[in-house]
Amino acid sequence: MTQLTSTPDNASTGFLSRPWLATLTLDWEKALYATFIIVALVSRFWGLGDRVMSHDESLHTQYSYQFYIGDGYQHSPLMHGPSLFHATALSYWLFGANDFTSRIPDAILGIILVCLPYLLRGWLGRIGALFASFFLLISPFITYYSRYIRHDIYIAAAAFLVFTAAWYYLRQRQEKYLWWFSLGLVLMFITMETAYIYVAIFGSFVALRLANEIRLAPWLRQVAPQLRRPALVLLLAVLLFGVGFLGQRYIGSVMEQAGAATTTATSEGFAADPNEATQTATTTTQVTGGLAAMHWLQVAGIVVLAGGLFLAAQA
Repeated sequence: MTQLTSTPDNASTGFLSRPWLATLTLDWEKALYATFIIVALVSRFWGLGDRVMSHDESLHTQYSYQFYIGDGYQHSPLMHGPSLFHATALSYWLFGANDFTSRIPDAILGIILVCLPYLLRGWLGRIGALFASFFLLISPFITYYSRYIRHDIYIAAAAFLVFTAAWYYLRQRQEKYLWWFSLGLVLMFITMETAYIYVAIFGSFVALRLANEIRLAPWLRQVAPQLRRPALVLLLAVLLFGVGFLGQRYIGSVMEQAGAATTTATSEGFAADPNEATQTATTTTQVTGGLAAMHWLQVAGIVVLAGGLFLAAQA
């Protein structure tokens, strides 16, 4: 008969046997962030449904409620992006439909926004990140839109995500930060039209950073001789388009001034000039021809630009 023997499974040293407080290092920094989170919870959720719905809020709650009860959702640019309506309908489905639950997604995003500076300690420093979190906590603007069912807090949280992911990728060059960056962009574009302004701000910085890295790249020295001709063609394209655009604006301003002067003279009752009709016809023909020339200059600039890009791709 075989005797079964049991061996201890290192119960005294296993992870599940460790005190849970032993795995939590609570220093003053984390204690302050925990305090900020508690204050944010109170300030964002206390009396969240007490204030009556404003005009914008009434529209957002109405369309969200229709979506919630099964009437469907149809995007309208008047109502900005769909993210708010889907989040609010989800809140109705989870917690019921009332004034308090309609503002829950905004309050949650307001709390998350207070926590996000923690991720920027590597750039702001630990004290700087704490102050950033504190200012977001007490900001009247952030607090107001954390308790107001509109798209502003959605776009702020998404933009903060894009900003943070961009900085992490530039430092560590890990693919996961590109995914976070893409998620932030998606959330921005399905939230509000101000996403284009944020893209212009962040994109200009990224473009300048990329241009500097390209300038210092070793491969650029190898292909630089081949890029001279495409660069000259692109410069010519910019010159043609710029001259056409500025010329069009100048002719338009001259036409406006001439029209204003004619209107003033007519209103003051000056005697009619018999040569005025001939002069007006000649001037109109010249202006029309000038505008046409400026338009064709811009078209030529676009065509030359396409040629320069093709040459650059072949280099």
